[in-house]
Amino acid sequence: GSIIALIEKTGGAFAFGRWAATKAKTRKSSLIWTWILGIIIFIDDYLNSLTVGACMAKLTDEHKVPREFLSYVVDSTAAPVCVLIPISTWAAFVGGLLETNGWAPAGEGLTYFIKTIPYDFYGWIATFIVPLAIIGIIPAIGPMKKAFQRVKDGGPLAPPNSEKIDIHGGEEVQIPEKCSIWNMLIPILVLIVSTILTGSDFKEGVFGTDMQLGVIITLGFMFAFYLIQGLMTAEEFVDVCLEGFKSMILPLLLMVLAFLFARVNAEIHFTEYVINTGASLVTPKFLPLIVFIMLSITEFITGTNWGMYIIALPIVIPLAQRMGVNVALAVAAVLSARGFGPHICLSFLLPALTPPSR
Repeated sequence: GSIIALIEKTGGAFAFGRWAATKAKTRKSSLIWTWILGIIIFIDDYLNSLTVGACMAKLTDEHKVPREFLSYVVDSTAAPVCVLIPISTWAAFVGGLLETNGWAPAGEGLTYFIKTIPYDFYGWIATFIVPLAIIGIIPAIGPMKKAFQRVKDGGPLAPPNSEKIDIHGGEEVQIPEKCSIWNMLIPILVLIVSTILTGSDFKEGVFGTDMQLGVIITLGFMFAFYLIQGLMTAEEFVDVCLEGFKSMILPLLLMVLAFLFARVNAEIHFTEYVINTGASLVTPKFLPLIVFIMLSITEFITGTNWGMYIIALPIVIPLAQRMGVNVALAVAAVLSARGFGPHICLSFLLPALTPPSR
């Protein structure tokens, strides 16, 4: 949370947007750079969506890109990338749950999270469909096609009534005066390297990750890096860190509730009941598919986001173990459902923002 807040405060991502504007001379290239920035900012999906959308909207507006399509590019890059890269808030949260629910040994949650990445089919598909849609291999259909036609006919870039869901209240996003790409890229690089180095024992040939130490080392580096540049004082640095930490209180609370939920399940034998019932009704071959479909539907309806992981993983992991199903594949089905459910929910929201034509 602190790293995210510091990157926002120093405007590294905004600097990338300005730099990309000098390279993007066409509509397609402006959207490709939006996609690339979305991949670079993999630490958190909220940081990704807010930052990429804010710093690239002006550039894509100049090339007459409907806001619906910009929204699609941003959203279909944010969450899928976070679930495909093991150094993100998603990975840290899910890794903790994998330990809590008995699949990963203590301290190896991120290592086991990495095992799910090859099976996270929705994350891979969603991420790489974006450039295909940008260059036109996958054509715009339905409401998206109407959005392009609206702009082509001289209509507004944003759909009517979309201002009702503007989280900034119509105000201009504040961009720091001193913006440098390196204020984002170098700390992210330090985070990656330090997380891997501190979690690996190269003498024993063991490759691993330690995100906690990686974050601490990165914060120490950012303190020196930003203060040397005169971007903030030591007091301001601490204030921003605390603000970022406060933003993580809800995920931390969800982790506490995850332990509580697991304990309650054990006391009332709920998990055992679901496992015994599910094992008799579902074949191992179809378990991951059924998990993906059912959880996608519940996410579409409820939008519980990370809360779904807390509810689903204590059931899916032991059920997969009991039935002899590849646990990494079953967990990946849960992760994919968390991405797919909200995405199809948004696809229904976009046309709802636009009044029916006369």
